[in-house]
Amino acid sequence: MSRRWIQNPNRCADEYLDGIEEFIEFARRHNPSATRIRCPCRRCNNTFWETIENVGFHLVRNGMIETYNIWNLHGEQVDHASSSNAPRVDNVEPIVDPNDQVMGIIQDAFPFASTNINQEGEDDVPTPIDSAEFE
Repeated sequence: MSRRWIQNPNRCADEYLDGIEEFIEFARRHNPSATRIRCPCRRCNNTFWETIENVGFHLVRNGMIETYNIWNLHGEQVDHASSSNAPRVDNVEPIVDPNDQVMGIIQDAFPFASTNINQEGEDDVPTPIDSAEFE
């Protein structure tokens, strides 16, 4: 079956619904023991894992990523002969925890934020409102 259904804006059309069925069967066939698969809907963007049933619902509600024509994240093998124009990726970047990246940016921008000492060298403890020093 052609994958033109992916670009069909009418997600209630028979062509679109049949395409979802084809995708679900494909995913089941290539991931027989999986209870969850990546969701290729526009909202999840193959980032989140959902039950196969929920993936079907997401595809009806949100639509499929329009550029996801080779279902490589669901078991389809890439035909290297037909993808010779595609850029080759030799280096794979390591997976980086986004929280570590954010903390690094914050520490670069505010180098003293992680310490508990102010510029005078005293503890950075707030002064209670009812103290004489506050007044």
